[in-house]
Amino acid sequence: ASAGGFFAPPTLGTAAPLRWQQTSSVPGEHIAAGNFSAAMDMLNKQAGVVHFEPLKPLFVSVLSGAASVVMGTPGAPLFETYMHRNHEEHAWTPRGTEGLPAVCSTLGALTERIKSGYKAFTEGKLPEAHERFTYALQSVLAACVDSRTDLDEVRESMQICREYITAVLLEQTRRGEFADDPTRNSELAAYLTHCNLQPLHLLISLRSAMSSSVKLRNFNTAASFCRRLLELNPKAEHKEQALKVLRKCDEERSNAVELEYDERNPFVVCTRTFKPIYRGQPMVRCGFCSAPFAPSEKGKVCAICKVAEIGLKGSGLINSRHQRSRGQAKTFDDDGFGDE
Repeated sequence: ASAGGFFAPPTLGTAAPLRWQQTSSVPGEHIAAGNFSAAMDMLNKQAGVVHFEPLKPLFVSVLSGAASVVMGTPGAPLFETYMHRNHEEHAWTPRGTEGLPAVCSTLGALTERIKSGYKAFTEGKLPEAHERFTYALQSVLAACVDSRTDLDEVRESMQICREYITAVLLEQTRRGEFADDPTRNSELAAYLTHCNLQPLHLLISLRSAMSSSVKLRNFNTAASFCRRLLELNPKAEHKEQALKVLRKCDEERSNAVELEYDERNPFVVCTRTFKPIYRGQPMVRCGFCSAPFAPSEKGKVCAICKVAEIGLKGSGLINSRHQRSRGQAKTFDDDGFGDE
């Protein structure tokens, strides 16, 4: 107050959500601020996302987790306050807080979802595993991290989700659409063994492929699966079964049916055509999860992440304020992350 008793109120600071938007190019922080349209535009330009309906629960969850309602004195109205992930170190300035929004899509939450997906996959609950890995993959779009190590783990988690969703789609298609087609059934079982899975899950897929090949009297192919299975040091009963099949295969040394499968030629699988794409053949990738597809699938929504357009390449998803924002969003200022 002045000598004459006049009180000059302090200048009103900038609300936290507005400051988050003004200083960030991380989509997850714009979602936390409630600016969904800006976040959607960023996700489209950075990761090629075009189908946002599946992301609605994620957006609402992130927005809800970034704010809290606090009770004041008795009779006073409730007031909203905002949560910060760096609450122990951020500073207050005349313009408002320099805190970073607390985003519920964290590395820890992502890891727990993946563990849940592993459990469902082990138990053979494929629809549940599919749902959990898909949500985990989509949650990366809103993830916010503050170190290179965490960002590397987020990228690695994306790859895990992509591999397991591919495996689930192959197995569901094998059991469903091609259950009565021994040749295609055997091909899909073979493709599944080339997904990058945990040893236990790879062992399960190898046993399935081995069995399918034997039923088709493709003993040379079955022998390959037997040898790969034995390299995993399986339990005694599985080892004994594999050795028994391998002896039979060594006696026969033949394939009765020609498959569209060459184990010696590296390949990836298009999860729309369910056909292999061998090294050197043309292909396109999802703009977000980098899932591979045949060129004929360009322009369609990715079958893996279900939100991005196949062949629409963005500048790169930004999950950290330490990433570059122009054309190299998958690198920190010093060098690359090692993502695809």
